[in-house]
Amino acid sequence: MASGNEVLMLTSSDVRIDPRIEREARALAEHGYRVTIICPVYTLKKAPSPNWGEGVEFRWLPMSANNYLLKFPFYKAIEFYRAARQRAPLVVHAHDLSMCYAALAAARETGAHFVADFHEWYSENVTWSEKENAYRPHSKRTRKAFRKLEKSTIMNASAVVTVCDSIASELEKELCRNGQKIHVVRNIPILHQLGSREYPSLRKELNVSKEKFILLYQGGLGPSRMLEPVVEALTHAPKCVLVIRGPRAELYGPSYTNLAKRNGVSDRLFLLPPVPSGDVVAAANGADAGIWTLPNISKNFYYALPNKIFEYVAAGLPILTANYPEAQHVVDEFGVGNTFDPYDPKSIGQAINDLIDDPERAHEMRQATQVMLSKIDAVNEWQKLVKIYDALPRTPERES
Repeated sequence: MASGNEVLMLTSSDVRIDPRIEREARALAEHGYRVTIICPVYTLKKAPSPNWGEGVEFRWLPMSANNYLLKFPFYKAIEFYRAARQRAPLVVHAHDLSMCYAALAAARETGAHFVADFHEWYSENVTWSEKENAYRPHSKRTRKAFRKLEKSTIMNASAVVTVCDSIASELEKELCRNGQKIHVVRNIPILHQLGSREYPSLRKELNVSKEKFILLYQGGLGPSRMLEPVVEALTHAPKCVLVIRGPRAELYGPSYTNLAKRNGVSDRLFLLPPVPSGDVVAAANGADAGIWTLPNISKNFYYALPNKIFEYVAAGLPILTANYPEAQHVVDEFGVGNTFDPYDPKSIGQAINDLIDDPERAHEMRQATQVMLSKIDAVNEWQKLVKIYDALPRTPERES
C-alpha cells in the first residue's frame, strides 16, 4: 500500500495554459503534499518552470513524448510511464483519459494510488475531420476504445474526478458498479486573485462610444468554438460591439474578420491577443457582458461547464450562454444572464438586445453576480480534491 505525501501528476497539456492543473497542484501543495508534474515542453527553447508555489515541481519531457497522441488508440504514453515508474509516490494522478493508461501502469508498478481526473469526457468527445474541415463525433472505433479505457480506469482507480454533475451522473450510470462514486470538482478559478497588472477599460482601449454595448468573448478560438453565429448576431444587435480575445488570433482571426465584413459589421468586431489565465478577470474591465458557446455535437460539449463562466461573473458581467444544461443551471439558479440557441444568430441577437433594451434588468444581473460570488467558493471547491487525497489509505511509515 502507498505511503508518504508525494504526488506525481502526468499531463500531455501545455501547463502554462491549463489552469485546472495549476489549481489542483497548488491546493495539494498548500496542504502538505509534494507535487511533481511530469509534462512536455511546448516551447522551442526550454522556458523557466512556472512558479506555482512551494511544494510544486516540474519534470520536463521532450515534445516528442506526446507523439503517442498521433497514433490510435491515442493513450499509450510510454515516455510518461517511464518517467513516473522511477519514483515511489503516494499517488499517480492522470490528467485526462489519454494519460490514464500510463498512470495506472506506473501506479501498479510502484504500489501507488491511481487517481483519474477527467477534464473531458473522451468517449463522448469529437474528432477533427480533415475531409470535412470540421469537428465530428468520434467514430465507433474510437468511441469504443475510449469507452473500454474509461471502464477499466474507473474499475482500477482509487478515485475518479470530473468537472461537473452531469458528466459524473452519466459515468456513474453507464460505467460504475457497486455504488462507485465519481467525484466532482468544478473548474472554479480563485476569483479574488489580482491580475499581474492593471488593464485599461476595453471601452477606452478600443475607443468605443458609450452608446455601444461591449460583448466580450475570452477563450480558445477556432472551428470548435461556434463563434461564427455570434459574429453574425451583430446584424441583429446594431448597438453591440463584439470583442474576441484568445490565443492564435493570427490564425483564426481572419475568418472572423471576413465573416464580419460579409455581414457589414466589421466596424463592430475587435480581435485582441490573449492574456495570462490569471489576468482574464482583470482584462474584462469595461465590458458589458460575457459570452460562451459551443456546438452541440457531443455530450462532452453539451455538458460543459467552462471556467470562463465563473470568470465573467468574477468580473461582474452578466453571462450570455448557449442553452446547455450546466450553463443554463448557473444562469437560472443565480439570475446572472440570458441563454440562447447557439445555432441561431437571431436568438443570440435577442439575448444581447434584452440586456441593451432593459438596463434595469442588466443592472440586476450585475448585482446577482456578487450574490453568486458570495455563494461559490473556489477555495472550498479545490478542498474537495484535498479531502479525496486525505481519505486514501496509507501504509504506516516505519519509525527510523
